[in-house]
Amino acid sequence: MPGRGAIKRGLLENLLSILTIAGVIVGIVCGVLIRQSREEEPKNSDELIKGLRIPGDLLLRGLHMLVLPLVMTSLILGLAGNKRSKFNRQAGLAILYYLSTTLLAAVIGLILVWAISPGGTPEARRSQGEDFNVGNTTFLDFVGDMIKNLIPANIVAMSHMKYRTVYEDDIVFDEPVEGMNMLGIIFISIAFGVIIMANREECQPFLDFCKSLNVIINKLTRLVLWYSPIGIMFLVMAEYTVSDIGEYAKEIGLYIVTVLVGLAIHFFVVLPLVLLLLAKRNPLPYYRALLPAMATAFGTASSTVTIPLTMKCTKRAGVSADVVDFVVPVGATINMDGTALYEAVACLFIAQLNDRQLTNPEIVITALTATVAAIGAAGIPSAGLVTLVMVLNAVNLGTKHIALVLTIDWLLDRFRTMTNIVGDAVGCAVIERLSGSPCPSDRDEPEFQELKNKDEEHNHVDHAVHVGA
Repeated sequence: MPGRGAIKRGLLENLLSILTIAGVIVGIVCGVLIRQSREEEPKNSDELIKGLRIPGDLLLRGLHMLVLPLVMTSLILGLAGNKRSKFNRQAGLAILYYLSTTLLAAVIGLILVWAISPGGTPEARRSQGEDFNVGNTTFLDFVGDMIKNLIPANIVAMSHMKYRTVYEDDIVFDEPVEGMNMLGIIFISIAFGVIIMANREECQPFLDFCKSLNVIINKLTRLVLWYSPIGIMFLVMAEYTVSDIGEYAKEIGLYIVTVLVGLAIHFFVVLPLVLLLLAKRNPLPYYRALLPAMATAFGTASSTVTIPLTMKCTKRAGVSADVVDFVVPVGATINMDGTALYEAVACLFIAQLNDRQLTNPEIVITALTATVAAIGAAGIPSAGLVTLVMVLNAVNLGTKHIALVLTIDWLLDRFRTMTNIVGDAVGCAVIERLSGSPCPSDRDEPEFQELKNKDEEHNHVDHAVHVGA
Protein backbone atom coordinates (compact mmCIF):
# COMPACT_ATOMS: atom_id res chain seq x y z
CA MET A 1 0.00 0.00 0.00
CA PRO A 2 1.43 3.40 -0.91
CA GLY A 3 1.91 5.82 1.96
CA ARG A 4 -0.02 9.03 2.44
CA GLY A 5 2.99 11.03 1.26
CA ALA A 6 3.25 9.03 -1.98
CA ILE A 7 -0.46 9.51 -2.70
CA LYS A 8 -0.24 13.25 -2.02
CA ARG A 9 2.84 13.53 -4.25
CA GLY A 10 1.09 11.61 -7.03
CA LEU A 11 -1.95 13.88 -6.82
CA LEU A 12 0.21 17.00 -6.96
CA GLU A 13 2.21 15.70 -9.91
CA ASN A 14 -0.97 14.89 -11.83
CA LEU A 15 -2.97 17.88 -10.63
CA LEU A 16 -3.32 19.49 -14.06
CA SER A 17 -4.51 16.20 -15.60
CA ILE A 18 -7.05 15.69 -12.81
CA LEU A 19 -8.37 19.23 -13.02
CA THR A 20 -8.63 19.15 -16.82
CA ILE A 21 -10.49 15.83 -16.95
CA ALA A 22 -12.75 17.00 -14.13
CA GLY A 23 -13.43 20.16 -16.14
CA VAL A 24 -14.52 18.10 -19.16
CA ILE A 25 -16.88 15.96 -17.04
CA VAL A 26 -18.39 18.94 -15.21
CA GLY A 27 -18.81 20.76 -18.53
CA ILE A 28 -20.73 17.85 -20.08
CA VAL A 29 -23.02 17.40 -17.06
CA CYS A 30 -23.74 21.12 -16.65
CA GLY A 31 -24.26 21.55 -20.40
CA VAL A 32 -26.91 18.81 -20.53
CA LEU A 33 -28.68 20.19 -17.43
CA ILE A 34 -28.66 23.74 -18.81
CA ARG A 35 -30.04 22.51 -22.13
CA GLN A 36 -32.97 20.88 -20.37
CA SER A 37 -33.71 24.06 -18.42
CA ARG A 38 -33.51 26.13 -21.64
CA GLU A 39 -36.19 23.96 -23.26
CA GLU A 40 -38.50 24.60 -20.32
CA GLU A 41 -37.69 28.33 -20.08
CA PRO A 42 -36.06 29.61 -23.31
CA LYS A 43 -36.14 33.30 -22.28
CA ASN A 44 -32.69 34.96 -22.31
CA SER A 45 -31.06 31.67 -23.37
CA ASP A 46 -28.95 33.39 -26.06
CA GLU A 47 -27.44 35.71 -23.47
CA LEU A 48 -26.67 32.69 -21.30
CA ILE A 49 -24.81 30.98 -24.16
CA LYS A 50 -22.76 34.13 -24.81
CA GLY A 51 -21.81 34.30 -21.15
CA LEU A 52 -20.80 30.63 -21.06
CA ARG A 53 -18.51 31.08 -24.05
CA ILE A 54 -16.44 33.93 -22.59
CA PRO A 55 -14.14 31.89 -20.27
CA GLY A 56 -13.55 29.34 -23.04
CA ASP A 57 -12.83 32.06 -25.58
CA LEU A 58 -10.21 33.50 -23.23
CA LEU A 59 -8.43 30.14 -23.21
CA LEU A 60 -8.52 29.87 -27.01
CA ARG A 61 -7.23 33.43 -27.40
CA GLY A 62 -4.39 32.77 -24.96
CA LEU A 63 -3.38 29.58 -26.74
CA HIS A 64 -3.59 31.21 -30.17
CA MET A 65 -1.39 34.01 -28.87
CA LEU A 66 1.33 31.50 -27.98
CA VAL A 67 1.27 29.41 -31.18
CA LEU A 68 3.27 31.66 -33.53
CA PRO A 69 6.23 32.50 -31.24
CA LEU A 70 6.32 29.00 -29.75
CA VAL A 71 6.32 27.22 -33.11
CA MET A 72 8.91 29.53 -34.66
CA THR A 73 11.36 29.55 -31.74
CA SER A 74 11.00 25.81 -31.14
CA LEU A 75 11.61 24.93 -34.77
CA ILE A 76 14.51 27.36 -35.15
CA LEU A 77 16.21 26.16 -31.94
CA GLY A 78 15.49 22.51 -32.71
CA LEU A 79 17.03 22.77 -36.17
CA ALA A 80 19.86 25.20 -35.43
CA GLY A 81 21.23 22.90 -32.74
CA ASN A 82 21.44 19.84 -34.99
CA LYS A 83 24.13 18.72 -37.34
CA ARG A 84 23.07 18.77 -40.98
CA SER A 85 23.15 14.98 -41.34
CA LYS A 86 20.99 14.69 -38.21
CA PHE A 87 18.38 17.09 -39.64
CA ASN A 88 18.24 15.26 -42.97
CA ARG A 89 17.65 11.98 -41.16
CA GLN A 90 14.91 13.40 -38.91
CA ALA A 91 13.12 15.20 -41.74
CA GLY A 92 13.11 12.11 -43.95
CA LEU A 93 11.83 9.89 -41.14
CA ALA A 94 9.17 12.44 -40.18
CA ILE A 95 7.77 12.64 -43.73
CA LEU A 96 7.73 8.84 -44.04
CA TYR A 97 6.01 8.48 -40.67
CA TYR A 98 3.40 11.15 -41.41
CA LEU A 99 2.45 9.72 -44.81
CA SER A 100 2.39 6.10 -43.61
CA THR A 101 0.24 6.58 -40.50
CA THR A 102 -2.14 9.04 -42.18
CA LEU A 103 -2.71 6.74 -45.17
CA LEU A 104 -3.17 3.76 -42.83
CA ALA A 105 -5.80 5.68 -40.87
CA ALA A 106 -7.70 6.48 -44.08
CA VAL A 107 -7.63 2.81 -45.12
CA ILE A 108 -8.94 1.73 -41.70
CA GLY A 109 -11.82 4.18 -42.12
CA LEU A 110 -12.66 2.87 -45.60
CA ILE A 111 -12.67 -0.75 -44.43
CA LEU A 112 -14.96 0.03 -41.49
CA VAL A 113 -17.46 2.10 -43.48
CA TRP A 114 -17.61 -0.70 -46.07
CA ALA A 115 -18.19 -3.33 -43.35
CA ILE A 116 -20.70 -1.37 -41.23
CA SER A 117 -22.46 0.54 -44.07
CA PRO A 118 -23.74 3.40 -41.92
CA GLY A 119 -25.40 5.04 -44.94
CA GLY A 120 -27.38 1.94 -45.90
CA THR A 121 -30.47 3.29 -44.11
CA PRO A 122 -34.14 3.98 -44.94
CA GLU A 123 -35.20 6.70 -47.36
CA ALA A 124 -36.34 8.87 -44.46
CA ARG A 125 -32.74 9.65 -43.64
CA ARG A 126 -31.88 10.36 -47.26
CA SER A 127 -34.60 12.97 -47.49
CA GLN A 128 -32.67 15.19 -45.08
CA GLY A 129 -29.90 15.93 -47.56
CA GLU A 130 -29.07 19.50 -48.44
CA ASP A 131 -26.90 21.01 -51.13
CA PHE A 132 -24.16 23.48 -50.20
CA ASN A 133 -22.65 25.88 -52.68
CA VAL A 134 -18.87 25.47 -52.40
CA GLY A 135 -17.80 26.66 -55.84
CA ASN A 136 -15.69 24.80 -58.40
CA THR A 137 -12.54 24.19 -56.37
CA THR A 138 -10.73 21.09 -57.61
CA PHE A 139 -8.16 18.73 -56.16
CA LEU A 140 -5.43 20.46 -58.20
CA ASP A 141 -6.52 23.84 -56.82
CA PHE A 142 -6.27 22.49 -53.28
CA VAL A 143 -2.76 21.12 -53.81
CA GLY A 144 -1.75 24.35 -55.56
CA ASP A 145 -3.00 26.41 -52.61
CA MET A 146 -0.92 24.29 -50.22
CA ILE A 147 2.22 24.86 -52.32
CA LYS A 148 1.61 28.60 -52.71
CA ASN A 149 1.00 29.06 -48.99
CA LEU A 150 4.35 27.43 -48.27
CA ILE A 151 6.06 30.61 -49.49
CA PRO A 152 4.11 33.60 -48.13
CA ALA A 153 4.27 36.83 -50.10
CA ASN A 154 4.41 38.75 -46.83
CA ILE A 155 6.33 37.26 -43.91
CA VAL A 156 4.37 39.40 -41.43
CA ALA A 157 0.93 38.76 -42.94
CA MET A 158 1.44 34.97 -42.66
CA SER A 159 0.67 35.32 -38.94
CA HIS A 160 -2.98 36.11 -39.74
CA MET A 161 -3.62 35.50 -43.46
CA LYS A 162 -3.38 32.81 -46.13
CA TYR A 163 -4.70 32.39 -49.68
CA ARG A 164 -7.06 30.04 -51.50
CA THR A 165 -8.17 29.67 -55.11
CA VAL A 166 -11.62 31.10 -55.86
CA TYR A 167 -13.77 30.96 -59.02
CA GLU A 168 -16.06 33.86 -59.85
CA ASP A 169 -17.70 34.27 -63.28
CA ASP A 170 -15.15 31.84 -64.80
CA ILE A 171 -12.32 34.01 -63.45
CA VAL A 172 -9.76 32.36 -61.20
CA PHE A 173 -8.01 34.43 -58.53
CA ASP A 174 -6.33 34.07 -55.12
CA GLU A 175 -8.54 35.22 -52.26
CA PRO A 176 -6.98 36.20 -48.91
CA VAL A 177 -8.47 34.20 -46.03
CA GLU A 178 -8.34 35.23 -42.39
CA GLY A 179 -6.34 32.70 -40.37
CA MET A 180 -2.79 31.76 -39.48
CA ASN A 181 -0.79 30.38 -42.42
CA MET A 182 0.77 27.44 -40.56
CA LEU A 183 2.36 25.95 -43.66
CA GLY A 184 4.14 29.24 -44.36
CA ILE A 185 5.21 29.62 -40.73
CA ILE A 186 6.61 26.08 -40.72
CA PHE A 187 8.50 26.67 -43.98
CA ILE A 188 9.99 30.01 -42.90
CA SER A 189 10.98 28.61 -39.49
CA ILE A 190 12.66 25.59 -41.06
CA ALA A 191 14.47 27.85 -43.54
CA PHE A 192 15.73 30.06 -40.70
CA GLY A 193 16.83 27.04 -38.66
CA VAL A 194 18.69 25.42 -41.55
CA ILE A 195 20.49 28.67 -42.45
CA ILE A 196 21.49 29.23 -38.82
CA MET A 197 22.68 25.62 -38.65
CA ALA A 198 25.05 26.34 -41.56
CA ASN A 199 26.14 29.81 -40.35
CA ARG A 200 26.30 29.55 -36.57
CA GLU A 201 28.87 32.23 -35.86
CA GLU A 202 27.26 34.99 -37.93
CA CYS A 203 23.75 34.15 -36.67
CA GLN A 204 24.61 33.75 -32.98
CA PRO A 205 22.93 37.05 -31.87
CA PHE A 206 19.65 36.04 -33.50
CA LEU A 207 19.96 32.55 -31.99
CA ASP A 208 20.46 34.06 -28.52
CA PHE A 209 17.32 36.15 -29.04
CA CYS A 210 15.33 33.02 -29.97
CA LYS A 211 16.59 31.23 -26.84
CA SER A 212 15.46 34.07 -24.59
CA LEU A 213 12.12 34.39 -26.38
CA ASN A 214 11.56 30.64 -26.07
CA VAL A 215 12.08 30.82 -22.30
CA ILE A 216 9.62 33.74 -22.02
CA ILE A 217 7.00 31.93 -24.11
CA ASN A 218 7.35 28.80 -21.99
CA LYS A 219 6.70 30.86 -18.84
CA LEU A 220 3.59 32.38 -20.44
CA THR A 221 2.49 28.93 -21.59
CA ARG A 222 2.66 27.71 -18.00
CA LEU A 223 0.28 30.47 -16.88
CA VAL A 224 -2.21 29.79 -19.68
CA LEU A 225 -2.18 26.04 -19.06
CA TRP A 226 -3.05 26.45 -15.39
CA TYR A 227 -6.15 28.30 -16.56
CA SER A 228 -7.01 25.60 -19.13
CA PRO A 229 -9.24 23.39 -16.88
CA ILE A 230 -11.62 26.33 -16.35
CA GLY A 231 -11.60 27.32 -20.02
CA ILE A 232 -12.14 23.75 -21.21
CA MET A 233 -15.02 23.27 -18.77
CA PHE A 234 -16.87 26.28 -20.21
CA LEU A 235 -16.06 25.35 -23.83
CA VAL A 236 -17.58 21.89 -23.39
CA MET A 237 -20.49 23.27 -21.34
CA ALA A 238 -21.42 25.79 -24.05
CA GLU A 239 -21.21 23.14 -26.78
CA TYR A 240 -23.45 20.67 -24.97
CA THR A 241 -25.89 23.42 -24.03
CA VAL A 242 -26.77 24.10 -27.69
CA SER A 243 -26.51 20.54 -29.06
CA ASP A 244 -29.27 17.92 -29.06
CA ILE A 245 -27.22 14.76 -28.47
CA GLY A 246 -30.20 12.39 -28.40
CA GLU A 247 -31.48 13.53 -31.78
CA TYR A 248 -28.03 13.17 -33.37
CA ALA A 249 -27.60 9.66 -32.00
CA LYS A 250 -31.02 8.73 -33.41
CA GLU A 251 -30.35 10.14 -36.89
CA ILE A 252 -26.75 9.14 -37.57
CA GLY A 253 -25.87 6.68 -34.82
CA LEU A 254 -24.16 4.18 -37.14
CA TYR A 255 -22.02 6.91 -38.65
CA ILE A 256 -20.87 8.00 -35.20
CA VAL A 257 -20.10 4.39 -34.24
CA THR A 258 -18.11 3.85 -37.44
CA VAL A 259 -15.93 6.92 -36.90
CA LEU A 260 -15.38 6.22 -33.20
CA VAL A 261 -14.53 2.55 -33.78
CA GLY A 262 -12.03 3.55 -36.46
CA LEU A 263 -10.43 6.16 -34.22
CA ALA A 264 -10.34 3.65 -31.35
CA ILE A 265 -8.55 1.07 -33.51
CA HIS A 266 -5.96 3.63 -34.57
CA PHE A 267 -5.64 5.11 -31.08
CA PHE A 268 -5.55 1.90 -29.00
CA VAL A 269 -4.07 -0.60 -31.48
CA VAL A 270 -2.11 0.95 -34.34
CA LEU A 271 -0.29 3.75 -32.52
CA PRO A 272 0.62 1.60 -29.44
CA LEU A 273 1.98 -1.09 -31.77
CA VAL A 274 4.03 1.52 -33.64
CA LEU A 275 5.30 2.82 -30.30
CA LEU A 276 6.15 -0.67 -29.05
CA LEU A 277 7.71 -2.10 -32.21
CA LEU A 278 9.49 0.92 -33.68
CA ALA A 279 10.23 3.12 -30.66
CA LYS A 280 10.71 0.21 -28.20
CA ARG A 281 8.62 2.02 -25.57
CA ASN A 282 5.88 0.84 -23.23
CA PRO A 283 2.63 2.45 -24.50
CA LEU A 284 0.91 2.61 -21.09
CA PRO A 285 3.24 5.05 -19.29
CA TYR A 286 3.77 6.96 -22.53
CA TYR A 287 0.01 7.46 -23.02
CA ARG A 288 -0.38 8.35 -19.35
CA ALA A 289 2.19 11.12 -19.76
CA LEU A 290 0.08 12.54 -22.60
CA LEU A 291 -3.18 12.75 -20.60
CA PRO A 292 -3.08 16.56 -20.12
CA ALA A 293 -2.53 17.07 -23.85
CA MET A 294 -5.33 14.59 -24.68
CA ALA A 295 -7.79 16.37 -22.38
CA THR A 296 -6.86 19.77 -23.82
CA ALA A 297 -7.22 18.44 -27.38
CA PHE A 298 -10.68 17.10 -26.51
CA GLY A 299 -11.73 20.38 -24.92
CA THR A 300 -10.41 22.74 -27.60
CA ALA A 301 -10.75 20.46 -30.67
CA SER A 302 -7.55 22.04 -32.00
CA SER A 303 -4.20 20.34 -32.44
CA THR A 304 -2.59 23.72 -33.12
CA VAL A 305 -3.55 25.35 -29.84
CA THR A 306 -2.60 22.11 -28.04
CA ILE A 307 1.00 22.36 -29.34
CA PRO A 308 2.42 23.87 -26.12
CA LEU A 309 1.06 21.11 -23.91
CA THR A 310 1.81 18.34 -26.42
CA MET A 311 5.45 19.44 -26.48
CA LYS A 312 5.73 19.57 -22.70
CA CYS A 313 4.03 16.20 -22.17
CA THR A 314 6.17 14.52 -24.83
CA LYS A 315 9.36 15.87 -23.26
CA ARG A 316 8.19 14.67 -19.85
CA ALA A 317 7.64 11.24 -21.41
CA GLY A 318 11.39 11.14 -22.06
CA VAL A 319 11.72 12.24 -25.69
CA SER A 320 14.65 14.53 -26.55
CA ALA A 321 13.83 18.24 -26.77
CA ASP A 322 15.70 18.41 -30.10
CA VAL A 323 13.26 15.94 -31.63
CA VAL A 324 10.11 17.32 -29.97
CA ASP A 325 10.85 20.91 -31.00
CA PHE A 326 10.97 19.85 -34.64
CA VAL A 327 8.40 17.04 -34.89
CA VAL A 328 5.45 18.36 -32.84
CA PRO A 329 4.99 21.79 -34.55
CA VAL A 330 5.33 20.20 -37.99
CA GLY A 331 3.12 17.25 -37.03
CA ALA A 332 0.38 19.52 -35.66
CA THR A 333 0.08 20.98 -39.16
CA ILE A 334 0.59 18.01 -41.49
CA ASN A 335 0.12 14.83 -39.41
CA MET A 336 -3.66 14.37 -39.14
CA ASP A 337 -4.40 10.65 -38.71
CA GLY A 338 -7.82 11.20 -37.15
CA THR A 339 -8.84 13.72 -39.80
CA ALA A 340 -7.88 11.37 -42.66
CA LEU A 341 -9.92 8.53 -41.12
CA TYR A 342 -12.91 10.81 -40.56
CA GLU A 343 -12.86 12.18 -44.12
CA ALA A 344 -12.64 8.69 -45.64
CA VAL A 345 -15.60 7.50 -43.55
CA ALA A 346 -17.65 10.63 -44.26
CA CYS A 347 -17.02 10.35 -48.01
CA LEU A 348 -18.24 6.76 -48.27
CA PHE A 349 -21.08 7.46 -45.84
CA ILE A 350 -22.38 10.24 -48.11
CA ALA A 351 -21.91 7.98 -51.15
CA GLN A 352 -24.10 5.35 -49.46
CA LEU A 353 -26.76 7.95 -48.65
CA ASN A 354 -26.79 8.87 -52.35
CA ASP A 355 -27.09 5.19 -53.43
CA ARG A 356 -23.72 5.57 -55.12
CA GLN A 357 -21.41 2.55 -55.32
CA LEU A 358 -17.82 3.78 -55.62
CA THR A 359 -15.56 1.85 -57.99
CA ASN A 360 -12.20 0.44 -56.85
CA PRO A 361 -10.24 3.29 -58.50
CA GLU A 362 -12.55 5.80 -56.80
CA ILE A 363 -11.92 4.15 -53.43
CA VAL A 364 -8.16 4.42 -54.01
CA ILE A 365 -8.61 8.09 -54.97
CA THR A 366 -10.64 8.62 -51.79
CA ALA A 367 -7.86 7.16 -49.63
CA LEU A 368 -5.14 9.20 -51.33
CA THR A 369 -7.17 12.40 -51.39
CA ALA A 370 -8.15 12.02 -47.73
CA THR A 371 -4.44 11.65 -46.89
CA VAL A 372 -3.45 14.79 -48.84
CA ALA A 373 -6.46 16.73 -47.53
CA ALA A 374 -5.64 15.79 -43.93
CA ILE A 375 -2.05 16.98 -44.42
CA GLY A 376 -3.37 20.33 -45.61
CA ALA A 377 -6.04 20.72 -42.92
CA ALA A 378 -5.46 23.51 -40.42
CA GLY A 379 -5.08 22.44 -36.81
CA ILE A 380 -8.19 24.37 -35.72
CA PRO A 381 -11.68 23.20 -34.69
CA SER A 382 -13.67 21.61 -37.53
CA ALA A 383 -10.99 22.39 -40.15
CA GLY A 384 -11.58 18.90 -41.57
CA LEU A 385 -14.96 20.01 -42.90
CA VAL A 386 -13.24 22.35 -45.35
CA THR A 387 -11.04 19.62 -46.77
CA LEU A 388 -13.90 17.09 -46.73
CA VAL A 389 -15.50 19.08 -49.57
CA MET A 390 -12.33 18.53 -51.60
CA VAL A 391 -12.47 14.76 -50.96
CA LEU A 392 -16.11 14.63 -52.06
CA ASN A 393 -15.34 16.57 -55.24
CA ALA A 394 -12.45 14.22 -56.05
CA VAL A 395 -14.94 11.40 -56.65
CA ASN A 396 -17.73 13.64 -57.99
CA LEU A 397 -20.05 13.15 -55.03
CA GLY A 398 -21.01 16.76 -54.47
CA THR A 399 -22.17 17.92 -51.07
CA LYS A 400 -25.70 16.56 -50.78
CA HIS A 401 -26.29 15.10 -47.29
CA ILE A 402 -23.21 16.86 -45.89
CA ALA A 403 -25.61 18.49 -43.40
CA LEU A 404 -25.80 15.17 -41.54
CA VAL A 405 -22.01 15.23 -41.14
CA LEU A 406 -22.08 18.87 -40.03
CA THR A 407 -24.54 18.23 -37.21
CA ILE A 408 -22.24 15.89 -35.28
CA ASP A 409 -18.85 17.22 -36.36
CA TRP A 410 -18.39 19.26 -33.18
CA LEU A 411 -18.25 16.02 -31.14
CA LEU A 412 -16.29 13.79 -33.53
CA ASP A 413 -13.81 16.63 -34.07
CA ARG A 414 -12.74 16.33 -30.42
CA PHE A 415 -11.99 12.61 -30.70
CA ARG A 416 -10.09 12.91 -33.96
CA THR A 417 -8.05 15.82 -32.55
CA MET A 418 -7.02 13.58 -29.63
CA THR A 419 -5.90 10.98 -32.16
CA ASN A 420 -3.98 13.60 -34.12
CA ILE A 421 -1.93 14.87 -31.18
CA VAL A 422 -1.16 11.36 -29.91
CA GLY A 423 0.04 10.50 -33.42
CA ASP A 424 2.41 13.48 -33.23
CA ALA A 425 3.73 12.40 -29.83
CA VAL A 426 4.23 8.79 -30.94
CA GLY A 427 6.04 10.08 -34.02
CA CYS A 428 8.50 11.91 -31.75
CA ALA A 429 9.45 8.67 -30.00
CA VAL A 430 9.72 6.75 -33.28
CA ILE A 431 11.84 9.40 -35.00
CA GLU A 432 14.12 9.74 -31.98
CA ARG A 433 14.68 5.97 -31.91
CA LEU A 434 15.25 5.54 -35.64
CA SER A 435 17.44 8.64 -36.06
CA GLY A 436 19.77 7.65 -33.22
CA SER A 437 20.74 9.44 -30.02
CA PRO A 438 20.33 13.23 -29.99
CA CYS A 439 23.40 15.16 -31.05
CA PRO A 440 24.96 17.82 -28.82
CA SER A 441 23.37 21.18 -29.53
CA ASP A 442 23.13 24.74 -28.40
CA ARG A 443 21.05 23.46 -25.51
CA ASP A 444 24.23 22.08 -23.97
CA GLU A 445 26.07 25.40 -24.11
CA PRO A 446 26.70 27.14 -20.74
CA GLU A 447 24.50 30.19 -21.29
CA PHE A 448 21.49 28.15 -22.35
CA GLN A 449 22.10 25.53 -19.65
CA GLU A 450 21.91 28.30 -17.05
CA LEU A 451 18.50 29.36 -18.36
CA LYS A 452 17.39 25.73 -18.46
CA ASN A 453 18.47 25.15 -14.84
CA LYS A 454 16.52 28.20 -13.68
CA ASP A 455 13.50 26.96 -15.57
CA GLU A 456 13.80 23.53 -13.96
CA GLU A 457 13.94 25.15 -10.50
CA HIS A 458 10.64 26.86 -11.27
CA ASN A 459 9.23 23.62 -12.66
CA HIS A 460 9.96 21.95 -9.32
CA VAL A 461 7.39 24.28 -7.74
CA ASP A 462 4.60 23.76 -10.29
CA HIS A 463 5.59 20.31 -11.43
CA ALA A 464 2.13 19.30 -12.47
CA VAL A 465 2.07 21.49 -15.57
CA HIS A 466 4.41 19.15 -17.38
CA VAL A 467 3.30 15.81 -16.02
CA GLY A 468 0.69 13.37 -17.06
CA ALA A 469 2.52 10.40 -15.56
